[in-house]
Amino acid sequence: MRELDQSLRAMNPVAVGRPADETRLEDILALPRDTVAAPRSSSRPALRWWLAAAATATAAAVAFTVTGPFGTASQPALALTPVPLAYQPSGRPAAEVLRDMADRVADLPDDRPAPWKTEHFVWDSWSLSTRVDDIQVTSAVIPEHRETWQKSDGSAHWKTRTLPPEFQNRHQRELWEDAGALGRTPQQSTGSGDASPSTEPPTTVQGMRAWLANGQRMGPGLLYEVVPERFQDHVFSPAQRAALLRVLADTKGIVHTGKVKDRAGRTGEAFSLTGRFGGLPDRRTLILDPRTGNLLASEEQILDDTGKLNVKPYSVIGYITFVKSDRLA
Repeated sequence: MRELDQSLRAMNPVAVGRPADETRLEDILALPRDTVAAPRSSSRPALRWWLAAAATATAAAVAFTVTGPFGTASQPALALTPVPLAYQPSGRPAAEVLRDMADRVADLPDDRPAPWKTEHFVWDSWSLSTRVDDIQVTSAVIPEHRETWQKSDGSAHWKTRTLPPEFQNRHQRELWEDAGALGRTPQQSTGSGDASPSTEPPTTVQGMRAWLANGQRMGPGLLYEVVPERFQDHVFSPAQRAALLRVLADTKGIVHTGKVKDRAGRTGEAFSLTGRFGGLPDRRTLILDPRTGNLLASEEQILDDTGKLNVKPYSVIGYITFVKSDRLA
């Protein structure tokens, strides 16, 4: 998210300062895809892999546009983005809903196996600058499915594959086909790595806040950045999830957006934060399971000022849907 914020600042027409120079841009674009998929580290929060990829390709959009082999004629004027989720506002204060949820979650039994050997994570994601065959696709929404296995000693391996392209109507599908139908054939990749062994998060509110901050000054924007990162590489106990919910409850600026069905069809409680985190106004939303306190999804939506982003106002510019996380004995 921090890299994406910097890219968004560069796309803001009223932003100050100069954009990244072309040499740095070429260096970023030369990075292999797997370099954004680093396993956990005890020294800093693991950056969300899809946002790291988004930062790479979004930065490229500042300087030039990469298109398919059929040129720009058949590409849409604005990039195709996912349909926004339908939220049902409740009018209740976010802190009240979060604390009620934390009280329920804290009473749940901890059914994680002990000792454990592997933590298993599955999620689907999409970002505005998704690339297929190193080409930015603007005529289709092509999510990516990722599965990761992380052992208690810090070693990890993962595999990813692209999911079928998504469209809102037949015309959009025709544009995609005219542009070369990039993404029709699924892309797959695998990787592995090593990091420091996993440590258990604390169960107190103060301890959880410090653990999430990891030595940084924790403002609301950073909190909304770190929480999805942590759910990508930790399987939390009920007590740990309750502490995290109370950290959110104590954070100013969070609004209870209401009930919503995520992109996997699950009903959750949505909590949003609005700001200019990357120089452009956007809204970040965390969707939580009201029964377990687990993070179901994270969504990001640009607001009225899109800067140089090739999207309509209020478009979804990225999401993660957390499909599964568990510990294996």
